[in-house]
Amino acid sequence: MATSQETSHDGLTDMTSQSNGSSYKIDHRDTNTLLSVILSGNTTFYVQAGTNTIQEQQIEQFKRNVIYPIDILDNNNSININYYFLKKDQLKFIDDKDAVNKKQKIVLPLIKDQSTSNSYLILEFTKVFGQPRFCSHTNEQIFGKTCPYKNCEYTCDQTHENDAHVLLMHKRDLDYKILSSMNRNFEQIWLLWHDESNENSPRINKFKFNWTITYRTSAEASIGAYGITIVKQKPWSIEQFDSWIDEQFIKRHNQAIWFVSNCLPQKRLKKFHSLRRYYSIAAFGKCIASNESFSLNAQIQSDSECHRQSSCEKNYLTNSKFYLAFESQTCTDYITEKFWRTLALGAIPIVSGPERENFVRIAPPDSFIHVDDYTSDKELAQTLNLIATNRSLYEKYHRWRRYYDVYHEAKDLDPYRFCELCYRLNTNKQRIWYENINDWFLDKC
Repeated sequence: MATSQETSHDGLTDMTSQSNGSSYKIDHRDTNTLLSVILSGNTTFYVQAGTNTIQEQQIEQFKRNVIYPIDILDNNNSININYYFLKKDQLKFIDDKDAVNKKQKIVLPLIKDQSTSNSYLILEFTKVFGQPRFCSHTNEQIFGKTCPYKNCEYTCDQTHENDAHVLLMHKRDLDYKILSSMNRNFEQIWLLWHDESNENSPRINKFKFNWTITYRTSAEASIGAYGITIVKQKPWSIEQFDSWIDEQFIKRHNQAIWFVSNCLPQKRLKKFHSLRRYYSIAAFGKCIASNESFSLNAQIQSDSECHRQSSCEKNYLTNSKFYLAFESQTCTDYITEKFWRTLALGAIPIVSGPERENFVRIAPPDSFIHVDDYTSDKELAQTLNLIATNRSLYEKYHRWRRYYDVYHEAKDLDPYRFCELCYRLNTNKQRIWYENINDWFLDKC
C-alpha cells in the first residue's frame, strides 16, 4: 500500500509517495509516477510509457480532469479507492491554490507530523439533523471493508472531546454558544460537515474550521458526497451491452420527465417552460401549475399523486429516456442525488446549474447533456429528438455502463467518504484552516 509525504511548493505542498520501499516526488505533473502509485504498490506492472498501448491509455486517462478510476484496469476495490485519493489530491491541489488566492483558505506545512500516529479517533461532536449518525455503527460499517486504512476509530463518547484527533460537527446542528465557550486544542482538527448549498452564514467564519466534509472537490473529504462512479467488478460483454441497449431503446418513452419540489430559483422553471414548447415533458410537483395546457407537450400531475422518491417517480425514471436533473443552485460542484439517481435508473440526465466541468470531473464519460452546450432550447430539443429516435446516438450516452456503475444511496456512499477522511488523517502534511469558509461554500452560487 502506498503512503504519502509532502514537500513545500508555492505555499502549498506536493505529494511524495512511497511504494515498495521506493520514494518518488510527485509535483502533480509526473503522471508516470502517479500511475505506478495508483496500482497499490504493484510497481512491477509499470514500465516506461510508449512501450505498451494499455499503459499509454492509462496515463492519458489519468491526465484527464476526472476523478473516477480507469475502466481498463483490472478492478480491485483497493485500487479503486487509492486511485480516487490520488486523483482527488491532484485536483484539490489546484483548487486549494485558488482558495488561498481568494483568501478563503490558509494552507501551511504541518510543523508537527501527525501522520506518525498509530491510530486516529474521530468524535461525532454534534448530532446530524438532530439524530446520532453513526453511534450504533461498527468501524467497518463506517469506513468500509475495503478501506486500505484500518487505524481510524469513530466514537460518540463525548468524554473524548479533548483527546480526539477530529471533532466532527454538522453545520445544521451547531451550537454557536458552545463553540464560542470552548477552550480549543489547536492540534485538534475541527471538521465541518455540510452538504447543502447557498446558505449565507458569515458568523461561522470566526470558528476557523480546519477541514470540511462536503460536496466540493477541494474539501478534505468529498468523494461520494451525493454519488460516485465506480468500475464494475466485471465489465459487460458487448453482447450483454447490446442486449441491454436494444431493450431500453424500445421500452422507454421518448419523453423527458421532471420532479420538482423547490420552486426557487425561477431560472430552472423558466427553462422548463421554454423547453416544453419543443419537446415532450411530463412534470410533477407543487411548482407546476395544475391548469397548464397539455397541448404544449407538458403533462402535469399533482404532487400528491407522484413525488420525488416515490414508486411513481421510479416507474417514470425506468420508463423514460430523459430526466431534467436541474440543480436548484449553480454553486461549484453542487451535483445532488437527482443526477446520480437518474443514471442509476437508466435515464439520461439533462443538467443545469454547476458548470459542465464540475459534472465532467465525477460523472461517467458521455453520460449527460448540459443545457449550456446549446444556443437555444429549440436546438436542445432537436438533439433530444435525435437521441431518442436514433439507436446509435442513444447508445453513445450509455456506453459507460459496460465498465462503470454508479452509487447514490447513503449506505453505499458513506464508507467512501469516511475512508477518505481516514486517508487524509494518515497522509496529511498540511496545517489548514478556512479563513472565510462562508465565501468558500458560496463560490459561484
